[in-house]
Amino acid sequence: MREHKNIEKRNLYEKKFLKRLMMFGVVTVAAVTIFTQTDNASAAKKKIKQSDDCVTMSLKKGVLTVKGKGEMKKSVSATAYKGKNIKKVVIKEGVVSLPDNAFKDCKKLTSVKISSTVKNIGVSAFENTAIKNITIPKTVKKLGDYIFSGCKNLESVTMPGNIKVKEVWPYGVDADYTPRSLFSRGVGASAKPLKNVKFTTALDLGVANRMGDCENFEVSEGDKNYKSVDGMIYTKDGKTLVRIPLGRKKVIINDGCTTVSTGSYSYYVDIDCKQLSEIVFPKTVTKITDDVYDGYYDYGYDSGHEHYYGCKDIKVSLNMDNLDRESIHKLWLTNKYWRNSLKDELIRKGFAKLNEENERMLMFDNGYLCAYLMKDDSKIDDMSTWEKIDGLVIPDNVKTIGKEAFRGFFVKSLTVGSSVQYIEDNVFSAEFIPETYKYFATVYIKRPDIVISDKAFNENDNIKIVMG
Repeated sequence: MREHKNIEKRNLYEKKFLKRLMMFGVVTVAAVTIFTQTDNASAAKKKIKQSDDCVTMSLKKGVLTVKGKGEMKKSVSATAYKGKNIKKVVIKEGVVSLPDNAFKDCKKLTSVKISSTVKNIGVSAFENTAIKNITIPKTVKKLGDYIFSGCKNLESVTMPGNIKVKEVWPYGVDADYTPRSLFSRGVGASAKPLKNVKFTTALDLGVANRMGDCENFEVSEGDKNYKSVDGMIYTKDGKTLVRIPLGRKKVIINDGCTTVSTGSYSYYVDIDCKQLSEIVFPKTVTKITDDVYDGYYDYGYDSGHEHYYGCKDIKVSLNMDNLDRESIHKLWLTNKYWRNSLKDELIRKGFAKLNEENERMLMFDNGYLCAYLMKDDSKIDDMSTWEKIDGLVIPDNVKTIGKEAFRGFFVKSLTVGSSVQYIEDNVFSAEFIPETYKYFATVYIKRPDIVISDKAFNENDNIKIVMG
């Protein structure tokens, strides 16, 4: 009798437990529901739903739909969709952000539709996808670095012009940081630029910098500061060129432009796809100015990223009749790959000449030494080819040795003529002595009242100055 009661009691407990288990199962299915058809059903008709708090995702016939209210918190690779053949993504109204790596490595993804409620898109969100064209809504306020990295099929991007970028920088905010392009599609001559970048709101030049791997810029018609002409960005009056799309091979600056900013062709940004091989300055240009952006005074000197240019010998054409010495010098300094052509043009136009006492010295009027010209077999990017200067005498008709005049050379010994009054910044690099692993140079100075910049030599060079 007691055994019979115990069996009934145990059966009652089991029924209650089963009921609770079923109730728990209902709650779980409400949060993460998976719909499947029979094993014989076509994989193309499979529909999967996955919840992420208030945001759900579903996949049907290659179309991934993200809907709900709030943030999409997980990338596709961290959900049940990893490895699925996602061809199209639709982000519905109510979704406010996409996470880092949201659709990274969806190699069959060719179409993305983003709702106007989205405000933030994470780092590498579309990296290595197959999208060809994408529109980022005006509502998006921040994009992550590398958002389009590896998107080799991407042809055009439409996006806000004043968007902020979430930077990926592992060494802390105080470390030196060079802004990156938002996409990387190869290096140098093998790179493939975008065809077009269209900005839908007022432009922040820093955004244009990050999208410079393209052939054409298109500025919003409502922009009060800038306009686009032939795919390049000018001030609203059309008189100053401020940005060139560096994915373009030939650039013809618009007639009527009077001023060219050095930042138009020398961005302070890490860009792989610099295709520029020819640039034509019209007759109307009379001034080259420095580029001021966010407090950074960009001369373009030695930016560290110029080696990504696809062309190592850019052709320059100068059609103006007048150009002041300061502007000429800025042209010389701000792109090392057009110096061969620029030298010929400066001489042709009478803006510069070769020193009659040493024809390797490119001179401006009033005794300014612009540059000591490298030999044909020397390469400015390859220090192993740099020529050693030993015993060179600066002629007495030189009054100023200009900034970076001996860039591309190592100095062992050099005599500065008695007429030289000034030596500017970054003029000399001392010779490397392998046995000591140090840099040494001897400079003989004839003029006792000469003014030498504190930055004339590299910081760690060992320089022996001999007066008299």
